[in-house]
Amino acid sequence: MARHTHSRFTAEMVIEMLHQEQDKEDGAILDSDSESDLSDDDVDYVPQGQAEAAGDEEDSLDELEDSSDESSEEETQTQANRLSKKGSYWNEQPPTQGRARTHNILRRCPGPVSGSTIISPKDAWELFISDNIIEEVLRCTNLEGRRAAAAKGKEWRCLDKVEFMAFIGLTLLAGGDKSWDVALRELFLDPLQNPMYKATMGFHRYEDIRRLIRFDDKRTRAVRLETDHMAAFRYVWDCFLANCKKVFVPSDCVTNEQLVPFRGRCKFLQYMPSKPAKYGIKIFWMCDARVHYAFNGMIYTGRQPGEDVQRNLGENIVQQLSSGIRHTGRNITMDNFVTSIPLAEKLLEKNLTLVGTLRQNKPDIPPVMKPNKLREKYSSKFGFCGNMTMVSYVPKKGKAVVLLSTMHV
Repeated sequence: MARHTHSRFTAEMVIEMLHQEQDKEDGAILDSDSESDLSDDDVDYVPQGQAEAAGDEEDSLDELEDSSDESSEEETQTQANRLSKKGSYWNEQPPTQGRARTHNILRRCPGPVSGSTIISPKDAWELFISDNIIEEVLRCTNLEGRRAAAAKGKEWRCLDKVEFMAFIGLTLLAGGDKSWDVALRELFLDPLQNPMYKATMGFHRYEDIRRLIRFDDKRTRAVRLETDHMAAFRYVWDCFLANCKKVFVPSDCVTNEQLVPFRGRCKFLQYMPSKPAKYGIKIFWMCDARVHYAFNGMIYTGRQPGEDVQRNLGENIVQQLSSGIRHTGRNITMDNFVTSIPLAEKLLEKNLTLVGTLRQNKPDIPPVMKPNKLREKYSSKFGFCGNMTMVSYVPKKGKAVVLLSTMHV
């Protein structure tokens, strides 16, 4: 009986232990259900791993926004640096290359025109100093000679073409011998000088021609001077330019200006300290850039009588000189005295291009092209705007040379 009682006790104890384990499992299930209910109901609860991932995403978004803000600020600053005061934007990237544009195509072969064969220096002289010029000079010189001789009670010996050509030849000979500073009396009377002078004409005759030579009718000069400072030489100058244009076809590039040394009496005498001669008559030439042939020119006489103050002088000079080569596809090289964006646009309308330096005070130059101490030596910056190209080159620290071109796009 005792054995039976012990076995029953043991069985009851095992059953009670099983019930306790079942109660523990039920409690664990209840606990897990409570945690699930808490995670569903509490929106602020986030597991630790998920919270760290969400924080990293927020940081990356903030950094992306900051970088985009910085890039947009840099882009805005770059655009502002490439925008000129006139409102034109100079893009850093060049336009796409295509076929050659019409204003870069030369349609006429350059060089001397047919029939202008030169064999001797005399042939070259006759091409430019034609008979109409010589006849005008002879007529005006004889008028002045007769007037001056009559005032002294003498008679003037009429000057003809042969004697006039002899006078020109002796003048050129004196220049070739570098005797321009030798007194005339010494050239003609000194036995050590070239005997050609005395054998050609007398000393007094040469001196009279040199003193009385005229290029216009002095009787009507006063009326013409009211509208033209160069009235005393205008007709001969225009005839000379017409001959220059007639016998030569310029190449694709033209350029130049000149200061002719002169210290005599002249209303339009110019002083240019940068030139070797400093004093002289300024001539704006339109020259062939390859063979240095002058086919058009304009003497700068200042403001004409009764004329208003000239605006855009350089632009007007270029347009006047280039009137004979419009719609020919040529390029004009110029300095910063005349180069400007408005001039480039006007020349493009006439099928002409330009290459020239720009002054730093031009409002069309964007800030990125201006001198800057931060720019490296020998560096260049390019800008493109329509049919125009701008280059800023740094020859030395703190300096910049700005070049404009409508030919290289």
